[in-house]
Formats: sequence, C-alpha cells, structure tokens
Amino acid sequence: MYYIALYHTHKLVITLFILIYLVKFFLLMAGKDKTLESFSARIKIPEIVVSSLFLITGVLLLLETAEIRGLFVAKIIVVILSVPIALKAYKIKNKALASLSFLMIIGAYGMAEMNKSKIIHPQALPKDVVTDASDPAYDMVIHGKALYDTQCVSCHGADGTLQMSGAKNLHYSKMTENQIVERINMGKMTMPPYDDFFTNYEKKAISNYILSLQDN
Repeated sequence: MYYIALYHTHKLVITLFILIYLVKFFLLMAGKDKTLESFSARIKIPEIVVSSLFLITGVLLLLETAEIRGLFVAKIIVVILSVPIALKAYKIKNKALASLSFLMIIGAYGMAEMNKSKIIHPQALPKDVVTDASDPAYDMVIHGKALYDTQCVSCHGADGTLQMSGAKNLHYSKMTENQIVERINMGKMTMPPYDDFFTNYEKKAISNYILSLQDN
C-alpha cells in the first residue's frame, strides 16, 4: 500500500510540475512578460511545494525500487541539470534556454516511462530442471520455481518476501491459481504483463510455486 500511494503521488506531482512549466514556457514564448511575472509570483509557493515533493517522492521511490537502470540515472542527471537552466531562462527571459530546459524535463519524463520494469530476456533454466510434463521426474513446483527465478526474484525475492517496487509478500497472498495466472498475464503497477512471454503451462507452473509459498 505504501509503494502504491507513493507511486501515484509521484505521478501526480510530476503532472503538476510539468503543467506549471508548460504554462510558464508558453507565456514566455508568447512574449507575455507581465503575465508571466504575475503567474510566477502567484505560483511561487505551490511551485516550491510541488518541486520539493517531486524530489522527495522520487528519492523514496528510488529506495523502494528493485533495479536501478541506466535510464533512471540519466533521468536524475537530466532533471538536476534542467533546474538551473530553467531558473536562468526565466530570470533573463531567454526563450532558447527555456526551450532547452522544458525539453529536458519532458525528456526526463520520457526516460522514466521507458525505465519501467521490462521483461528480462529469456534465460535458460538449470539443466537439472525437468520441463517436460510427460517425464516421470517432472515436478511442477520445481519447474515453476525455476521460471520464477528468471523473472520475479528482483522484486519478490527468492522466497517471495522481498517486497521491492511494490511487490506483495507472497507468503501472505490469498490469490488462487487462476488469479495468479491472470496477474501474470496482465501485470500490475511496475510489473509488466507476461501474457505472451510464458506458455499457459509455464504460467500454471509458476502459479503452483507461488501457491507453495503461501502461508495457509
């Protein structure tokens, strides 16, 4: 619940942050200097609050994120660089600098969207894991764990208790097999959809492994 609230708060703050800069940008580009000065004065406190929340929620999300990718680091660098450029641009009313800072902010948002959890490239399962259901040695839970280990451990952890990036503690899950398969298919929040990634039987195997983790 904490991560979900934080995630949506951060998205709301980002939207408000971009809207503020969008208004200022178009006022500057339209040559409405007096209107820009009036708007900037009225929005000063809310802008400080929004900017602070942008930074705070971003840092807190970083601490709760399972994987920090290169795009995430690039986003942080671009945002940090865009701030002094924006301050300078609106102080001297320089349209070129304002355009640059606005493009950097929009670019950082784009990188954030691209940085969302993505399906990891298919990995080979350990050679000792039997994947043929017709084999007498086949064990669905072992097969499911092997598949789980290739895609799920970064957020859920090896034992299902890691709870990174908003992942639930699987020990406390009450989901049925069908519900787990549906979640695998559709994804949720930062979890990508695996509908076309796993076969139906692989999804069933993963769901059986997850069921084995649940505290009954």
